[in-house]
Amino acid sequence: MDLKDIKPLSDRLKYIRTCLGLSQAELAELAQTTQQAIQQAETGKALNPRYLPVLARAVGVPYEWLALNVMQPQQGETKPLTAQESELLDSFKAMPKKDQKLMLELMKSREKK
Repeated sequence: MDLKDIKPLSDRLKYIRTCLGLSQAELAELAQTTQQAIQQAETGKALNPRYLPVLARAVGVPYEWLALNVMQPQQGETKPLTAQESELLDSFKAMPKKDQKLMLELMKSREKK
């Protein structure tokens, strides 16, 4: 399934259902909920249904996309660096190798906290 930037949860649920060619009842069965729960979510009445993690696993989409519309890069795909990230990388590359090693050790030690 091709994940798209779809703002409302109701539209993401309809998109999934349409892509899979399912009825609301069939989608509900996958989500281990009721057809009425799917209907409420698709009409925007349920903004954060409890069954989203189950549904995401059942249809093979990331929970973050289904629940929050957070798009994650596909494997092998990278997102562009921000200006700050680019500046940081340039500064790092300009350092002597010895300083780069020290910076990496510092960053790794901070990451654990």
